[in-house]
Amino acid sequence: MNDHYQVVVYGASGYTGRLVIEFLREYSIPFIAAGRSAQRIEEALRVIPGIENADYEIAEVEHSVPALTELFTGRKVICNTVGPFSRFGEATIEASLAAGCHYLDTTGEQNWMLAMQDKYHDLFESAGLVCSPATAYMFTVSDIAARVCLETPGVDSLDVRVFTHGTPTVASTQSVFDMCRNASYRLENHRLVPYEQTFEPHQLTLPVSGDIVMGTQWGGGSHVVYFRKDSRVRNCNMVLAMANQKIWKGCQELELAYKVQLQWLSDEQLFPVLDQLAGNLQSTMPPRENRHQNRFIDWCHGRGNNVSVSCHITGNNAYQITGLLQAYAAMRLLRDKPVVAGFRSIAEVLGHRDLVGALQAYGYVNMTEQRHC
Repeated sequence: MNDHYQVVVYGASGYTGRLVIEFLREYSIPFIAAGRSAQRIEEALRVIPGIENADYEIAEVEHSVPALTELFTGRKVICNTVGPFSRFGEATIEASLAAGCHYLDTTGEQNWMLAMQDKYHDLFESAGLVCSPATAYMFTVSDIAARVCLETPGVDSLDVRVFTHGTPTVASTQSVFDMCRNASYRLENHRLVPYEQTFEPHQLTLPVSGDIVMGTQWGGGSHVVYFRKDSRVRNCNMVLAMANQKIWKGCQELELAYKVQLQWLSDEQLFPVLDQLAGNLQSTMPPRENRHQNRFIDWCHGRGNNVSVSCHITGNNAYQITGLLQAYAAMRLLRDKPVVAGFRSIAEVLGHRDLVGALQAYGYVNMTEQRHC
């Protein structure tokens, strides 16, 4: 395969994979579109805007460490969109490391991220490579807001909040349902503290309107994973609410069903059941986002002993933002040696101000900051 292609999009036929490809084309980056079925990839690529001007090859690959390592060898950046990541992600991470590639993915699965951080951080750091899960709208945009708050000296506690009108994809819904099996955590006094429930209910007061909606900690979020290694951050928690309030209720019902009926099943028996339940909630690929409908607001309140700050990021088209973040990160990693390596937030690797600038350049977000005292 031609060494001209230094980026691999693994999971190219999926909803998110197509968006990553769309923005790689925008950045004029050649890529390999990879997945288990070349036919499905060919069919998917036909509907990507501007694909006729993209520079790419298609690769059919078995989902195994040896096969993926062979495909990745000679490349530089892997953009992985194949989830649920608790089932499929580690093989891709292991193959990326073996092939000497930077690794990006779109997960939001906290428990899996914690395990991968413990297992792979030192290995990637020693190799001078970046391993950056959750390079996606959820939770990179709110991670940017948190890091803006941390610019104020004395801030040591982060309350991260997310409210979105988005519609989850089939794979995203499967990932959410997989999380019901695991504990979720917040950071308290530099220690991981488990919630009583994976989808524990939380009231969320929306900025400006003051409306109160119900949300959950959504498996805990990636912020806790990354900030537990940051000595500045003593406390961190995240709450996410969706405009479609049926989603969090469905997650709560699933968690109860898992604890009462499903936790005794083996993985071979459990995963088909979870996928069927996820399909009942979301079984078809959502339509392309509309910026007049698919809006969000992510914000963070930062506190210290005698200081209080906040950062609000309003925006639209969360999945398109995911595609842009992956492509922008790939472009930067192709051209620049990363300042830090290992298992890191992409906002730490590339700079949170640079990331928000890339999103603003496309008209996806607007950011406001306020120091309260």
